[in-house]
Amino acid sequence: MLKTVDVGLMANHLAAHKGIIKKLEFYAASTQNKQLSMLIEQQAGLMKNHVTTMNNLLNPNQMSQATLPPIPKAQGQNHANMSGSTSIGLKDPDIAMDAHFTATAMANDNFTSAMNMKDPQVKKIHIEMALQQSHIAEQLEMMGNQNGWMSHPSATSMEQTNAQQPMGDSTHNMNTNKGQIPVYNNQQNDKQQSQNFPH
Repeated sequence: MLKTVDVGLMANHLAAHKGIIKKLEFYAASTQNKQLSMLIEQQAGLMKNHVTTMNNLLNPNQMSQATLPPIPKAQGQNHANMSGSTSIGLKDPDIAMDAHFTATAMANDNFTSAMNMKDPQVKKIHIEMALQQSHIAEQLEMMGNQNGWMSHPSATSMEQTNAQQPMGDSTHNMNTNKGQIPVYNNQQNDKQQSQNFPH
């Protein structure tokens, strides 16, 4: 039988998945960009697979046979050629950003949960779920960059060099102080000396 922590984490995941899947299906049917629609359709499809897999893991009679299917292929059936914005006022860049955030958040949540899970099979499957969500997030980010919806400024050479400097200073200080008694080593001596003073 599963540990209580494993059951609790999966129960929380199942409760969250229902609303997220509906949101993604709405996005897939509302976006004007067919590539974006198909990516989000894949995202919703893999989350449906995750729901099925978690229910199998929670079923004592099916747990041993539970496996995670690969990321499903998108059929493009949810795509609607609309005017470029949804009925709630979201345009394709907004949808892409939110879908990317959702995939990234779910990847982090699955991986963090896996680190706290006790059953080896449950842990392994949740790491696989995290990798699937991470793959979707990478694909959405790539498409967002290609369309100019997402941008990450590149650091300059000086910024990269400055980022290395703290470690260099630490190493220098360690070498400079080599042979000296650290302050914390004297704390015990100070305590002993204070005990020798009359009260």
